[in-house]
Amino acid sequence: MTVERWHRMLDDTAARRDIPQLYRDNLVEAADDMLRAGIIDPLEHFDLLELANAAYSHEIEEQIYLYRYFQHSGNYDVGSGDQRIGILRGVRFYLETDKFREPAGYHARIEDTDNGLELIANHGGRSLGVIDGKLLVTPSGEQHEMFETSRMQAGVDARSISDPDLYRAALDAIQLAKEEGDTKRHVELVGRASVSIFMPCPACDDSFSGREDCGECEGQGFVRETPERFRWRS
Repeated sequence: MTVERWHRMLDDTAARRDIPQLYRDNLVEAADDMLRAGIIDPLEHFDLLELANAAYSHEIEEQIYLYRYFQHSGNYDVGSGDQRIGILRGVRFYLETDKFREPAGYHARIEDTDNGLELIANHGGRSLGVIDGKLLVTPSGEQHEMFETSRMQAGVDARSISDPDLYRAALDAIQLAKEEGDTKRHVELVGRASVSIFMPCPACDDSFSGREDCGECEGQGFVRETPERFRWRS
């Protein structure tokens, strides 16, 4: 291992995005090996660990938004305004008029096609729409919002956070875990906070210095998620 090779590992954006914990662990292990071999001194070792942790933390923070895209483990209400047209349970779509919603009786399912994530009718195979951010867009251009109501996490059905005080507490806990270097808890909290009707403010990004005078979130650091705000951030 050389310092140059270590920096190439640091710049591996695919590994950082797809396997962030392993990405960080490999960087730390490589830096430790170089210290033991006398390739770097303790101060250089400290600097490399700081770079590794900063890259990892940045990726985890970004994933609070990535988690908000359609999740196969999530359940969603689909509709426009107060009018719900159906629900998604994972990849299965049930019409609002279907009272039973048995696993085998779904109306359509989400499939990965050349058009992206597409809702395909169970009978006839026609497209009922594509998923764009947090919208289901029909072939005629009609748009229906997707409101995540719960998501399966570590074997537990996590309900969507709809209480603003609880969401504020979740964001504060994420920040505290980051400051304390508790990466495992940081990841867990980011994933949990992503199941919510709220999202960090896309204007001030919930920064302590920016949110006080922020007109978008009015000092809260977070806002109600809407398709427009979600698309703006993503």
